[in-house]
Amino acid sequence: MKNKSKVLIILFIILLILVIGIGSVIGYNKIFYQKNHVLYKLTYYTSDGVGSKSNINIYNDRVKLITISSCNDTECDDANAKKETFNYTEENMNKLKNFIKDNFSGNNDIVLNKNELDEYQNGVIRGLLLGEHSFEVNVEEYKYKIEYSKNDNLTYIIYFKDDKSILVKKLKINDDYDIVNIDTYSLDFSKKNLDILNNYIEKEAKTENSNVIYKNVNLKKDEVNIINSMVENKESYFENIDKEVKLSYTINYYGINCPTSSLYLYSDNTYEYYYTFTSAVEKLIPKTGTYNYDITKIINNNDKYEESNYGLYLIEDSNGNEYDIYYTNMEMQEFLESLDIKFGCLVQQE
Repeated sequence: MKNKSKVLIILFIILLILVIGIGSVIGYNKIFYQKNHVLYKLTYYTSDGVGSKSNINIYNDRVKLITISSCNDTECDDANAKKETFNYTEENMNKLKNFIKDNFSGNNDIVLNKNELDEYQNGVIRGLLLGEHSFEVNVEEYKYKIEYSKNDNLTYIIYFKDDKSILVKKLKINDDYDIVNIDTYSLDFSKKNLDILNNYIEKEAKTENSNVIYKNVNLKKDEVNIINSMVENKESYFENIDKEVKLSYTINYYGINCPTSSLYLYSDNTYEYYYTFTSAVEKLIPKTGTYNYDITKIINNNDKYEESNYGLYLIEDSNGNEYDIYYTNMEMQEFLESLDIKFGCLVQQE
């Protein structure tokens, strides 16, 4: 009886070892498969003619790239191939999988051409080619977006969503212009203040005729607190917003084949006149002062003047209404002379 029990115990141990061994092999094979299985193969062409071709292999945790810079529709010079691998977080990998499922139908081997994709799709693919951080920035969906460059090493991307919520990504950028870190946060502001921000971006989008707005340190006086509230995530900037200075009119001039100066008139009868440019992320110094002139007088009297070949002024009021003002408008000339301002091409800031 004892011998029989010993045999059963030995058989049980052998069986257990076999089960563990088989399970380990199966588990290892599963992990190996998940690690090395290509979920999607994307081939991205930047042109129908000569351009670049990128082979993008997407795994469960990383993206492998082979980019050939000199390539046409039928031949590629493999000697110019650039190979890179970018590891992804689980969150960003899920975003990538969802992007592919939502935007491209068919099998897992997908051929893409830049000219056949929309702006959002091209942005995401270009982000893929630059790495995980660039992908994360570009894959975020939005109704409107602000890209605010505070300096060479700090940029904020502000996403305005369809449901009126606002998401901010703070990007730290190195001297090679690569994104090295991203902090993400949502604005937990009151509905009243979120409405103020959404009204602001809608007006900006209408003025710029674009849903992507670019800002830098050269903010108008009436938008400094607006931008600061979002990048600093501080609702306190709205405490005295009803008493703050508002932009009443913007005046530009069209008739010269160059970027021209801009004049901003505020509700407290002050003005900012921007007439310079700089190549660096540097704050421009406008001419400032006060004015005492009824701008509606310029608008209402414009019909009595004739259109001139010298171009025209464009006045936009706080409600987004635009008025073409003839160069011959004497009220306009009188107003500009009172400020000692003459519109022209932008000049380099010293």
